[in-house]
Amino acid sequence: MKFRKFFWTLSGDDKNVIAKCNKSTRSRFTGIGVLVAVIFTLCFVSCFLAFTGLLQNLLIGIVIGLFFAWMITNIYLFLLYTLSKTGFPYIPNKTARFISVSIRLVFIAFISIIVSKPIESLIFYKPLAQDIQIFKHEKIKRYTQITNEYLDKEIKEYKRLLTGSKDEFYLRLIEDRERKKLTSTIAMERLVSKSNYYIQGMIILNKKYPISWFITVFILILFIIPTYLKIFIHKDSVFYKTKHYVESHLVRYEYVLFKERYNEIFNSKYGLDIHYDENYSDAPFNTKRKDNKRELLKEDDLLDSLYA
Repeated sequence: MKFRKFFWTLSGDDKNVIAKCNKSTRSRFTGIGVLVAVIFTLCFVSCFLAFTGLLQNLLIGIVIGLFFAWMITNIYLFLLYTLSKTGFPYIPNKTARFISVSIRLVFIAFISIIVSKPIESLIFYKPLAQDIQIFKHEKIKRYTQITNEYLDKEIKEYKRLLTGSKDEFYLRLIEDRERKKLTSTIAMERLVSKSNYYIQGMIILNKKYPISWFITVFILILFIIPTYLKIFIHKDSVFYKTKHYVESHLVRYEYVLFKERYNEIFNSKYGLDIHYDENYSDAPFNTKRKDNKRELLKEDDLLDSLYA
């Protein structure tokens, strides 16, 4: 039972309310909690791979991976919680509700895609490693070609100036440029070999391996399933009835305390018997405004009172 309550907590809702529900609803929230645990694991693996690849440091990758996995999961839980049906009185607006839910779902889809890509790079590690080696080779080849062409032009010019002259200055310049061709290539090879070209690997993955998008879709579905399970809990279920009762009772209780404190402040500090003025008949939810029963006089009545 304690194990199930742990998953109920991960679902983002009150475990005590869930415990009062029927077996079907409890199983639904257990499933949501299990999926959230899986999502946290995927987030950690994804963030760990991303930051280890970018920073090339295992310890920093673990620490930052845990932090970002915790942060992303909490954002996800918050979005999941906001998809719950409210039990408070409100003015219904289907268009606004549709837009609101759509924005949250799009944001969840965006998070799932970001989480998916580093995991895909791990799955396609071997072919990607070969592609990156080819990319490195071509990069060194292009750099060597451009560098040699540039330095060869200088060497050719120095040889032209050296023709018919025995000036050792041009000889030293020619030797320096020949040496620079070799040292520049070696330095470039060393620099390229140290980099894992993590971002370039992502670009190659998306362009060369379109099958990786099936993994993206699979992880997207994992992120969407809890929202489906949460949205389609019936508003008349035991879960929502219990939850709405608890939340409404809490709001009303705090509102009564607020009014008492409001009156107490004016009575104790200023000696005034002032009560909090309510403009709505269903306070504190404030969806039904009271009718204004004050009698409004005309302009002539004001003039009569001024010049009487």
